[in-house]
Amino acid sequence: MKTITLGPSKLAEPALIQGLMRTDHLSTKELAHLLDTDLENGITFLDTSDIYSNGYCEELLGKVFAERKDLRDKFALQTKCGIRRSSKGFSFYDFSKEHILEAADASLRRLQTDHIDFYLLHRPDALFEPEEIAAAFDTLKESGKVRFFGVSNLNTMQMKLLRKHLNQPIEVNQLQFSVTHTVMMDSAICTNRSETQSFDHDIGILDYCRLHNCTIQAWSPFRATKSEVTGTLIEGKVPSRPFIGSEEFPSINAALNHYAKEYGVSPAAIVIAWILRHPANMQIVLGSSKPERIIDACTGVGIDLPREAWYELYIAAGNIVP
Repeated sequence: MKTITLGPSKLAEPALIQGLMRTDHLSTKELAHLLDTDLENGITFLDTSDIYSNGYCEELLGKVFAERKDLRDKFALQTKCGIRRSSKGFSFYDFSKEHILEAADASLRRLQTDHIDFYLLHRPDALFEPEEIAAAFDTLKESGKVRFFGVSNLNTMQMKLLRKHLNQPIEVNQLQFSVTHTVMMDSAICTNRSETQSFDHDIGILDYCRLHNCTIQAWSPFRATKSEVTGTLIEGKVPSRPFIGSEEFPSINAALNHYAKEYGVSPAAIVIAWILRHPANMQIVLGSSKPERIIDACTGVGIDLPREAWYELYIAAGNIVP
C-alpha cells in the first residue's frame, strides 16, 4: 500500500482510509471481517465520527475492539466531533471547549479505547472561538487522550484563524473531492477567465493545505454533486450520488471504462488512481462496508496515470481546460 506523509508531524500513513459511516448495519463479526480485509490489503487507518448513526458506528467499532484485542493497535483511529442534533429535529455545530471535551470522552467510551489518534472538528461552526478550541486541544493532548488534531470541511480563512491560536498543528483537512467534484482546484485552472468554473468556492484551500503540509483527506470519491448531462446541481437531502455506471454521467464513464480496460482494473480503481495522481498527496476515505469493494479500490493505488490521461478524465467529467 502506498503511504502518504501526513501533516506537519510527517507521519507515514496509508493512502486509503477505511471510512465507517455506513457500518451500522453490520454485525461485530462482519465488521471484524472488514477490518481484517483492510489489514490484508495494507489499510491501517480508520475514520468515523460521533454523529454517524448517533454514535452507534463508534459503539460498534468499540465492541469489535473489545472482542478482538489484537485489532486496536493495528490501526490509526480517527474520529470527529462538532455536529449535534437538536431536540427540535435540526442539526447544528458546536466547537465550544465544553462540547469538544465532553464529546471526546464520550467517543473514548464508545470506542473502548484510551486514546484517539486523530481528532477532527467536523464541519465549521460559524460561532467558533479559536481560543476555546485551543484550550480544548491542549487539555486533550496533555491528558494523552488525543495524539493529533485536524479539521473537516474548513476553508482557508477558517484554518488561518484557528492556526493563529493553536499550539498543535492541523494535520489533516477532510474535504469532498473526486473526478466529478473538483471545486477546490477548478478556479486555478480557469484563472483570469469569466466561466463559472473560475469562481473560487474554497478560498484557495487546496494550495493552502499544500503550503502548510496539511494532508487533504478526500471523501466521497465515487459520488458527484452535479449532473454531467444537465450541468445542474443534483437535488436531494444529500446532494450527491454515485456516478460510476450511471447513465447520467456518460462521458466520464466512457473515459473510465477505456482506462480500466487499458490497465486491467475496474473503473473505481481508475478513480482512485486519478485522485492519488494529484501532487497534493491526498488520502482517500473509502465509504464502502463491502470487503470486495475495498479490495477493488486498492488495485488503483499502484497505477500512475500519465498527465494526458489525468486531464482527459477531468475534461470528461464536464470540466473546462481553456
